[in-house]
Amino acid sequence: MFVALGSQVLPAAFENVPFQASDSELTVAFLLNIAIILFGWRRSKDLREALQAYERAEQLARKNANTDPTTGLANRRELMRALSETIEWKKSGALLLLDLDHFKRVNDLHGHLAGDHLLKHVADILVDVSPERACCARIGGDEFAILLEDSTAGEAETVARSVLERLALPVHLGSAQAFVSASIGLAEIRKYQREEDILHESDVALYAAKRAGRNCHAWFDPELERELTDRVQFEEDIRRGVERGEFIPFFQPLIDLETRELVGFEALARWRSASRGFLEAERFIDVAEKTGLVGPLTMSVFEQALVEARSWPAHLKLAINISPVQFRDASLAAQIMKILTEGGFPANRLEVEITEGSLLEDRDQVIATIRSLKNVGVSISLDDFGTGYASLSQVNTLPIDRIKIDKSFISTIVKSEQTAAIVNTITSLGHTLNVPITAEGIESEHVRNELGKYGCSEGQGWLFGRPLSADTVRTFLEMRERGEGGSLPEAEEPPQPKLRRSGW
Repeated sequence: MFVALGSQVLPAAFENVPFQASDSELTVAFLLNIAIILFGWRRSKDLREALQAYERAEQLARKNANTDPTTGLANRRELMRALSETIEWKKSGALLLLDLDHFKRVNDLHGHLAGDHLLKHVADILVDVSPERACCARIGGDEFAILLEDSTAGEAETVARSVLERLALPVHLGSAQAFVSASIGLAEIRKYQREEDILHESDVALYAAKRAGRNCHAWFDPELERELTDRVQFEEDIRRGVERGEFIPFFQPLIDLETRELVGFEALARWRSASRGFLEAERFIDVAEKTGLVGPLTMSVFEQALVEARSWPAHLKLAINISPVQFRDASLAAQIMKILTEGGFPANRLEVEITEGSLLEDRDQVIATIRSLKNVGVSISLDDFGTGYASLSQVNTLPIDRIKIDKSFISTIVKSEQTAAIVNTITSLGHTLNVPITAEGIESEHVRNELGKYGCSEGQGWLFGRPLSADTVRTFLEMRERGEGGSLPEAEEPPQPKLRRSGW
């Protein structure tokens, strides 16, 4: 047993022993007690502040783990948690998946800071048009989502339309203005679904919105998923086809319209697929462009075409198409020149055809690529002119050697005065700029004679010959060299409707 006296502790044996403390001892004991109390209070305050700081750090960490730092919206992790909770509580609703259309152009034209500003602007719109309980999230890149609990299909569509309407307004990015649109996929939240399934369905619907032309919304439909599965399989077949060398060149004759002499061939990609048969470019080129396969596909066909063209008479040229997508690759000119060098093919016999859509890419890079090719002797032609984005004034600034008038104008030149006037304008422009004109899609003598009035120098079309295999071209040229040749042989592929194309 111990007895406490002030700050002193005495053995119990002294409990009944008279004890008298001096005034100085009582003062010291009192001060020591005060010090202990202050020390305990200070420790308690420090501990309380430490706990509060820990709680704040924990809240910040939780917020950072569930929040997108650029926009302040929920991130993918938080969206999936909210979606899981919605399913667990068996609530109805809808998930909207939103993807900005051509967002890369904003970054390329105005810089990544402007791109971040645009993302924040989109985030503010989503929060503004969504119900208070909605979960708005940025789930990666330029992709956003809105989770609507206890909402009807009509309410979900109202939110989607509001987003599109707000995005239609110009966005101020410093001294510049930008316009942006979005594609939106909607999926209904049903009982007993998994979060991944709902996200997949909205993604399928988003694909449908993009295919419908973008700047719109679409609901998930099981038929869409079947189409998407077919599309994925088609993409895989193209990838395997490139690896197996199934893409080959066919050659369409290019004719001097005045003398009717053969001046060369345009190489056109064809696909001899082991599973799908023989396909023209219109059946696969769009998919190849969107999946990034058009580059290796094009270069494979180009190399094969050069092998054939190398044995042609020296006055015959080879024309090839380059997809607008390929101009995103700054090494494009170097790749073409490497193939020319390794193939031993004279650069001045090659004509590279670009479409007006190429001008939508990085214009400076496109022109730099063109100049690099021209510096080694390659000619450049502007293909499908009149159907795309190039204005007459732009043509004057482009380093091109030839203009090709699109088939859609040539085929109706004898039927429409308006079309005839357009063709006349294009040919007059070419004469003014001293740029020769080629007419595509000539299918009758009547059309050929009409083009003679406008001074087109070259032409191609079924009147002169359809695309031919390399073997057929080789045989035809050998016969001509022996003096046995006549007219060009008939095509080896069944005629198919000509669709609007980009690239090949």
